[in-house]
Amino acid sequence: MFYKICVKMLLELVWSSRAERKGMVISMEGIEKGKYILYEELGSGGSGKVYRAFDRHLRCDRAVKKFTAGEEVWKKELEILKGLRHPLLPMITDFMEEDNDRYLVMEYIEGKNLEDYVKEKGHIVQDQAVEWAVELADLLIYLHERNSPVIYRDMKPANIIVEPDGKLKLVDFGTAWLRYQAGGEKFCVGTYGYAAPEQLGEDGPEGADERSDVYGLGATLYFMLTGDDPSQPPFLMHPIRFFDRRLSMELEKIVGKAVEGDKRKRYQTMRQFKTAMERYKSKDFMRECIGKGASILYYGILFGLSFLFAAACRFPRQEKRILIVSSLILSACLLRFFVFAGRGRGKRGICRERSILLTEKKGRGLTLLLVVVILSRAAVNVPKAFAKEENTLFVNVRNEKGQKILIQFDAVYPLMDALKLELPLCNFEKGGVYRLRLECMNCETEEKNSRTFYLKSIESE
Repeated sequence: MFYKICVKMLLELVWSSRAERKGMVISMEGIEKGKYILYEELGSGGSGKVYRAFDRHLRCDRAVKKFTAGEEVWKKELEILKGLRHPLLPMITDFMEEDNDRYLVMEYIEGKNLEDYVKEKGHIVQDQAVEWAVELADLLIYLHERNSPVIYRDMKPANIIVEPDGKLKLVDFGTAWLRYQAGGEKFCVGTYGYAAPEQLGEDGPEGADERSDVYGLGATLYFMLTGDDPSQPPFLMHPIRFFDRRLSMELEKIVGKAVEGDKRKRYQTMRQFKTAMERYKSKDFMRECIGKGASILYYGILFGLSFLFAAACRFPRQEKRILIVSSLILSACLLRFFVFAGRGRGKRGICRERSILLTEKKGRGLTLLLVVVILSRAAVNVPKAFAKEENTLFVNVRNEKGQKILIQFDAVYPLMDALKLELPLCNFEKGGVYRLRLECMNCETEEKNSRTFYLKSIESE
């Protein structure tokens, strides 16, 4: 008997010293619970606190959850966990009641929660984040498709443990409930930012279902990819490419659909969400091919229109052609803008485009510069193109034989010995002075000669 007492005291001394070396504060009250010695608080939640404990019989560490909520919460969590078997779930090893306290004993998982892990890393690389999200989706599919479906309702990084070898464990089933459990679905539970609106009472009394876990996993994937915590002010989830343009456009679409406020617009099952995550790379490849083809077509059209614009600027009296080509270039740029606007990013997405009318990366700024030049050129030429017609002379030209010649604007005609101009009086106003310019060009040498006449209207009687 004396030998057993000495061994017990020695074990307590060893584990107390170990805790003190780690800077842990041990409460002497309740340090020993049956065969367990509680020596480190790991975390706390709405239903209780979790401690790291030493199992004196098996000589290993355990995680012991002390329930602070009512008896119904303890019984519900025990009922759910005792029937679950999955690699991503901790194994339940024991439960006990002592006085008015209730404890649930689980295997101890070495590692840190995903929230701290991401804050330490900044964010998780895309492929790793998607791989972890698919593993968590597998677990939630297992929960949702059981004979007695379980809705987790508290999917968030703080409830996910990352082990040293990179494997995940999901803990804390305090807010989980059986899908067809009477009355439980109307409780408002969850963590703001990760909980779906219907869990927080924002979508009527119908409560949570499988789509609520889709929202939670989507928000968790968003946090892994961006490092932006949606549970912190301003409590928003921006498109993931706002943080890093290298992220997948298809993955941005998937995350956006998973965190839709209206659950009818989300993925309707966790299996659909998982399938979308598994196939995002193939869709990205198709999107990239289509995008490159559209870009080549866009720049081809833009180059052609720019060539026409430059050609029109070489010759005089081309104001109308310049204006038409300028309008076409501006229309092409606006079309590209509205294509970006229609990708589902909404008003915030449009504002986040680093270059609204322009190309991304290397071509940034070139199109805008071209548009500014075109508009400035058009502004100068518009008054000329739309000049008032009262100062315009409509001239009928006859040759030496008296035959009328149809004169077209900017056309070249052979030189004649005699030309007779007929100027109708209806084109002249009383007291007005008009200018008539005649131009002759040698087609071989392209030498131009011109004369200008000033015509005064005839005084009417």
